[in-house]
Amino acid sequence: MSERNLAAELKRIVGEDNVLTDPTSRMEYSKDMAEYEGYPSSIVKPASESEVIRVVRLADRTKSPIVARGAGSSLTGAAVLEGGIVLDMRRMNRVIKVDAINWYVQVQPGISLDDLNIELRRHGFFFPPDPASSYICTVGGAIAEGSGGLRCVKYGTMKDWVISARVVLANGEVARFGEPLPKNRAGYDLLHLLVGSEGTLGIITEAHLRIIPLPATTPRRLLLALESWDSVGKVITMLRRSAIVPGLLEFLDRQHAQAINAKLGHNLEESEATLIVDIDEPDLNEAVGIFKACGAKEIRIAKDEEEADNLYQIRAMALLAVKSLAPASQVEDVTVPLDRLEEFLTRLRQVAIRHKLRIPVMGHAGDGNIHPIILYDSDSATSKESASKAFEEICRDAIRMDGSVSGEHGIGTQKIKLFREQLELHEGKEALRLMKEIKRIFDPKGIMNPGKYVEAA
Repeated sequence: MSERNLAAELKRIVGEDNVLTDPTSRMEYSKDMAEYEGYPSSIVKPASESEVIRVVRLADRTKSPIVARGAGSSLTGAAVLEGGIVLDMRRMNRVIKVDAINWYVQVQPGISLDDLNIELRRHGFFFPPDPASSYICTVGGAIAEGSGGLRCVKYGTMKDWVISARVVLANGEVARFGEPLPKNRAGYDLLHLLVGSEGTLGIITEAHLRIIPLPATTPRRLLLALESWDSVGKVITMLRRSAIVPGLLEFLDRQHAQAINAKLGHNLEESEATLIVDIDEPDLNEAVGIFKACGAKEIRIAKDEEEADNLYQIRAMALLAVKSLAPASQVEDVTVPLDRLEEFLTRLRQVAIRHKLRIPVMGHAGDGNIHPIILYDSDSATSKESASKAFEEICRDAIRMDGSVSGEHGIGTQKIKLFREQLELHEGKEALRLMKEIKRIFDPKGIMNPGKYVEAA
């Protein structure tokens, strides 16, 4: 079917105003927050599951590539599609039900995580996963990416909070995976195949998510200045041995502190490492004792909610501050075992020196999830090549340390080769074969976000 005829069919399903084929719209949807490009034939904005079903059946009949898209905040090119149909799911943004007895929310995929939490607060609940893009990223996108966030160290990631989902499969049939129950052991756990599947297995049209009551007390927020990564490792080790579970345990390096001071007007101690930590009030004195024992130069305890929010904003704005230091940047996402964090950061500095690049680093210290920011000049072929080599070396260092090429940003287009290398080195060849077979079962015609992730590995 020609692109024109396909667009005409799509308009009959969702209405003329909800199908975009003009060059400006195709350009707008050609990228997410990564550097990869792909120009869809049509952008479709469904308002209901029935419309999604009809669009997917059309894609199945015409063998047209199709991918669901939320806010386009992927950092790995996961939502970029060349040709075919992009389903912008943001019109499907209702909170259907908040169940205060069974502690779940029934929700459509197009609502942002922040908007979801605004509604939940009215009922005395909250949904913990909080990726940095929570102000725009959607529930469907967060499920598809298996997103994490700052509170992961205490509450886990999306996979720990999704209990049921309705999914439109590649042939247009609807399946529900999971049950909105505290416990359910009936059958294989197909639900969690979807979490982190990056749109390659089906399109989520509704989900049940676990929620919990808002805390009775607000944790105390602290900022620590430490003179070495060894001290950071000691903080992590001593907190874990003490059984104190921080609500946040975020770190920034010296380059971040310098950029935040210069660009945002703060007055941070420009030490080797800055930690931002949330500690429950009963654990505060013990935690402060640990921080002092680990050699903290500065321990700043927020006095009120405003100061606590200011400390949070330091972490939230850190990426923008360092990205302003160079014409281009690449945000990375790897994980390593906690006891090898210092070793990895030492290797990271060596990579930066070897390639003559600035690579500021921040991340989630409490779960070993590290975000190096590779700064480079996009107008210089030499600088771009150095950045590309540095990226691969960083990922391979993580793999060799029994880590992973992704903690929360996913594989997308960016990390297909490195994902395969990780599985090969970590005894995962048979696992990859099974993943490919699962993909073929769910999507025999290969129309769901083709050329990505497992299929291309």
